[in-house]
Amino acid sequence: MSRKPRISTTGAPPLSANPFAALHGALGDLPPGETIPPELDPEPAAPEAPPLLRGKLVLRRETKGRGGKTATVIEGLQLPEPALQAMAQQLRRHLGCGAHVEGATIVLSGAQTERVRDWLSAQGATRIVIGN
Repeated sequence: MSRKPRISTTGAPPLSANPFAALHGALGDLPPGETIPPELDPEPAAPEAPPLLRGKLVLRRETKGRGGKTATVIEGLQLPEPALQAMAQQLRRHLGCGAHVEGATIVLSGAQTERVRDWLSAQGATRIVIGN
């Protein structure tokens, strides 16, 4: 089987028609838009990190009941369910691993204790204990 001949793309003539030229003639000149004050800006602000309690947070690795797979568990978060879900989502995005909520704990896939400790301390946690 032979190769197809290549078509040269160098030295091609410029486009002969502007596809947006007709739009400019149809609309004419539009007046400038109004500026929106920052407090009324419709773009949503970045979600704020949920506030962490200043209590003791316990990070531990476990494999029991998980089919031999290692998981990292965060205990001691005294947050409501929506805040735990939001924190699990932030951990998923930041660490690039699976995270879900089980009761009052957050469970992460893999041995992530050091990375989670760094993330939690950056979020404002003061007492972080790493078990086993």
